[in-house]
Amino acid sequence: MKLANNLINVTNKDFIYSLISQRISSFLPPDMQKIYDKFEHIKIISTDSYFIHYSLYPFLKSRNEDSVLEEARKFCREYMDSERYQTLKTLTTLDDELSLIYSISLTKYVIGKLMGLLEVPNSAKGIPSASSLSSIGGIIGELLEGAVEEAENVTKNAEEIRELMGGKRAGKEAGTFKKVLNLAKQMMFVEELKHIVRMSRKMMDFTPNATKIAKLRGKFGDELSGYMLTRFIERALPRELALPDEIFTLKFASEGFLSKEKLRVNEGAYYVLIDKSGSMVGEKTIWARSVAMAIYRLSRAKRRKYFLRFFDTKVYPNKPISEPKDIVDAILKVQSNGGTDITNAISTAIKDLEEKFSEYTNTIVIITDGEDVVDDLSKDLKKVRANLISVMIQGNNETLKKISNCYVKAELSEKGGEKILKLAESS
Repeated sequence: MKLANNLINVTNKDFIYSLISQRISSFLPPDMQKIYDKFEHIKIISTDSYFIHYSLYPFLKSRNEDSVLEEARKFCREYMDSERYQTLKTLTTLDDELSLIYSISLTKYVIGKLMGLLEVPNSAKGIPSASSLSSIGGIIGELLEGAVEEAENVTKNAEEIRELMGGKRAGKEAGTFKKVLNLAKQMMFVEELKHIVRMSRKMMDFTPNATKIAKLRGKFGDELSGYMLTRFIERALPRELALPDEIFTLKFASEGFLSKEKLRVNEGAYYVLIDKSGSMVGEKTIWARSVAMAIYRLSRAKRRKYFLRFFDTKVYPNKPISEPKDIVDAILKVQSNGGTDITNAISTAIKDLEEKFSEYTNTIVIITDGEDVVDDLSKDLKKVRANLISVMIQGNNETLKKISNCYVKAELSEKGGEKILKLAESS
């Protein structure tokens, strides 16, 4: 007898149901994928969980003839009546990515537990038989309780991380979904990641929703600001060229023709340098990375480019990080170790800005606890029109202070982060 799923409004006979089931499978590790693909029970429980969270109004059947799926149905009925479900559903309703992340997380938990209960080795050379899988029907409720709790936490983490990467739109970019999924899972076990994400979110509360964007008036730009006079015929409005000959000649010989005056954004780039030396571990690096994340959010509000690099005695990676998914990934995952070379870090940022951004107003933010001697780079900073904001963590560096537009001793708190954001916003 072919198994039937527990939903009325979408069934495992529908093409969309099969498609979602295949997508869940594609994100599982190979050993789990083999078990998932073999057993219809697991597929149904997993895929039902997607539609229970994605659909506006999911409806359960009154009964399922299969004993394992009947136990799953009873659990889902209780779960869907709970406040925890209603709270999570505000995030997942009609949100394909978060619903999929929920289902993948639930599936990994269920299969992982089954592999342990049925003593299946991680290599998956041995796969449980259908009869052994049916024997767990009596504990399916307990199994799903643990799976739901983990899936809820991973989904909430994913929503936070995706928001840092730019929201739903960011999730459409290639590679972003996997990064969100992996980081959300890691947040369950790595306290440092949790602290960085949560602190950066709190710092973002200080970021203005509508921030001032510096613009220049001129002949070129993206926005119309008004009209101006010009002696250049090619820049005149079309109607000016259609004037009678005597008026056209008079204008040409006197004040000139009407033309459009444009506005162009004068904001350059935020270039953030984070010290990753061994002395920056713990509270220092959590705060520094939280500030870097908040400045990234500010850059989006001000429509400024954002570049990120880490440094010790060298600068990492080979090119500045500028893609949203890579920025968040690097801030959360790059490890702290090595020595410190501040001069090399700032010089590298200057070279990068010189290529494309020297005509704009740029801001370099360096966050460090290094007390090494820094070369006088003030002339180079002026060449690329860069303001240098130096954030010193638990130390002092007079040579760095001399070349900085702003030199701040860090207060490792959300309030301290607010101070840095305000300096960056006005620079």
